Amino acid sequence: MIHKKFDELRLTGALPSPSAVGLRVLEITKEEAFDLNELTQAIMVDPALSGRIIKLANSVLRGGVESVESVPLATARLGGRTVRSVALGFTLISDNRNGRAEAFDYEGFWSQSLATAVACNALAAVAGGYEAKDAFTCGLLCDVGMLALACVHPERYSALLESCPGASSRDLADLEDQAFDINHYEVSAAMLEDWGLPRTFQHAVLIHERQEPGIVVEDETIALAKLLCASKAIAKLVVRPHDETDPEWCQAFFGLEFVAESLGMQHDELIAACDKIGTEWEEWGKLVGVPATVPFSFVELSRELVESEAQANPPAPTKAPVVNTERFLTAVATPSLDGAAMPSGAAVEAGPTRILLIDDDVRMLKLISHHLKREGYDVTTATSSDEGLRYTLEIQPQIVITDWMMPGMSGVKLCATLRKSEAGRKMYVLIVTAREDDEQVVEAFTAGADDYVVKPFNPRILIARVRAGQRMIRMREQLEAAEHVRLRQVAELGILTRKLRAAAMTDALTELPNRRYAMKRLKQEWDSSIRTGRPLSVVMADIDFFKNVNDQYGHDAGDQVLREVASVLRMSSRSGDILCRLGGEEFLSINMACTAEEAVNCAERLRSAMDTHQVGYPGFSGRVTLSLGVAERRPEMRSFDDLIKAADEALYAAKDQGRNCVVLDGEVHDPLKKLSA
Repeated sequence: MIHKKFDELRLTGALPSPSAVGLRVLEITKEEAFDLNELTQAIMVDPALSGRIIKLANSVLRGGVESVESVPLATARLGGRTVRSVALGFTLISDNRNGRAEAFDYEGFWSQSLATAVACNALAAVAGGYEAKDAFTCGLLCDVGMLALACVHPERYSALLESCPGASSRDLADLEDQAFDINHYEVSAAMLEDWGLPRTFQHAVLIHERQEPGIVVEDETIALAKLLCASKAIAKLVVRPHDETDPEWCQAFFGLEFVAESLGMQHDELIAACDKIGTEWEEWGKLVGVPATVPFSFVELSRELVESEAQANPPAPTKAPVVNTERFLTAVATPSLDGAAMPSGAAVEAGPTRILLIDDDVRMLKLISHHLKREGYDVTTATSSDEGLRYTLEIQPQIVITDWMMPGMSGVKLCATLRKSEAGRKMYVLIVTAREDDEQVVEAFTAGADDYVVKPFNPRILIARVRAGQRMIRMREQLEAAEHVRLRQVAELGILTRKLRAAAMTDALTELPNRRYAMKRLKQEWDSSIRTGRPLSVVMADIDFFKNVNDQYGHDAGDQVLREVASVLRMSSRSGDILCRLGGEEFLSINMACTAEEAVNCAERLRSAMDTHQVGYPGFSGRVTLSLGVAERRPEMRSFDDLIKAADEALYAAKDQGRNCVVLDGEVHDPLKKLSA
């Protein structure tokens, strides 16, 4: 079901995706046996990505191991699969730094994600349990579902965030389910699967903040889930501005004691690790280009807070403040939206056209800047290609004017680098050159330039070419606006489709799956049982003397009885069983991988729970009982209809034999006899 919902999101074409380099990396590594040299060459095309890969390789080294200084060595050190995952994460950051969801803090989201990744890396290295280099990637991408929902449903997701400021991640997921029929945990897991990342990542993302039914959890998954939960708690403190006068903030800080306990670490050891995490987060922030500043030391603050608490509580001067575990798990271990998706005014407002001017000749820089500013343009200047690349990430210019000949990277290579990213492809690039031979013109346009100007230039010609670029930008923005409207309509249609499909498969009174869903699901499980040889059983249940309830107390009381029966059966069923309302007072439980004897035990649990339940309603108070029939798929059965018929016959036998009992193969199940045996 999750895959169908995710496919509808994917069809909008608005999901966040990696850059051209990231897509190339995915293409190279889609087969198990890929060429490591080819992967290395693809990464080296992007200087920024190369630096990040090298830094990660050095961050996971143990003492006594020589540091690496090249992409080939870093790739060999980390391994192809890890490099693939990391490249994917970093190229996602580059091309998804802003968007149309005004209440979603894109920069804050990546700051939080980066802090979580760094914490995962550091804690895995200290506490063990999972490979540090892989934990880094999982931490970086574990909440990418939030970004995806903000991209696909910008207006609705923005309104949702504004309606619940400070909500926990779990509460946000519940609201997402109501609004979109899918939540960010499920979207994150589906995207990780879509990108071919390890299944452990997917399961850890689903369970690290709430256990999802139907997932077989392995020890490795549990270890990664603990790392994610602990890392998010630390990242929340690292990213969020600290306030020592705020009791909730102090409680979260002292709650690190429980984080340490969950990882099997000493509290002081974790506090020291937090300082290291903060330092590394700041370094990564500079490298990646996201806000990252820790204005305090965990070790010093811990000492100050403990001393302050000791002075305030003389009878117990050596003890840290007592922190309620339940409150900590709710308020700290599950990160709030502080620094992940809070209103920030991040949306770009309309204003003067933003121009980035790059030239190593300061006099030429001042001259061109003077003419552009006089025309009312918002001009930012850079004296090198490296500085220019950094500014393209920070200010997202609409027009880039670059000199051809510069030290290091030339203007043409700069243009080619910009065209490899989604944001760079949207910029109008104008190259200034001192030569106008045919080969040079062809080279400029091949690299992706939109226009060129020859030195010495006429200021009026330069302004005219910039205005032409401005017209192109406005036309593209109009097309993008129209495309956003279309994508929003597709996304809204997807939500409506999912809700209509859910409504068509749900019983309105009891909110259980209805007969249509039951028959569809039973056919699927029937086919699966035949294919795999696993057993399949069903339990048919009917409320005894239900007609009397309607006749004596009215249909309102009958509806209440149906709702309470559904609620009791739902709570008493196994997590993997499918409970449906067939219609009237009949219910069906589909028990996968369940023998007849096991199904009888399940049916007896349902009967017993209902037998002891007291129904309360104005004018009606008392118990209602169930008759239940059990059947298991047998070789002689030709279709699932035969299975239903067998369960139905067992149900009628239960009615004939006194009701309030479970029947299998014509015999009443007697739990007391079984216990005495």
